[in-house]
Amino acid sequence: MTQFILTPRLRAEARIARRKFLYAQSGNLIGESHHKAVLTNHEVDLLLELREEGKTYVWLAEKFEIPVVSVKSICSGRTRGVPVARVVMEKV
Repeated sequence: MTQFILTPRLRAEARIARRKFLYAQSGNLIGESHHKAVLTNHEVDLLLELREEGKTYVWLAEKFEIPVVSVKSICSGRTRGVPVARVVMEKV
């Protein structure tokens, strides 16, 4: 059986669940913080890496189970290409 040692910091983090919200310069939520986001930020990074390796839009769409037009939008920077202007941590 594996034992975990909880430091005071880990205990405090476990008691207070927090969620990170990312905002664009315009004040709109962006990335996985947006209520309509289907992919996490990690999945978008992975999708972009796979595209750089030469995977097609259709292949990526099938693997991530999203429309081809969404893959094109992400790869072109139209979607998820907005820089983060502000990060807000809120209790959940």
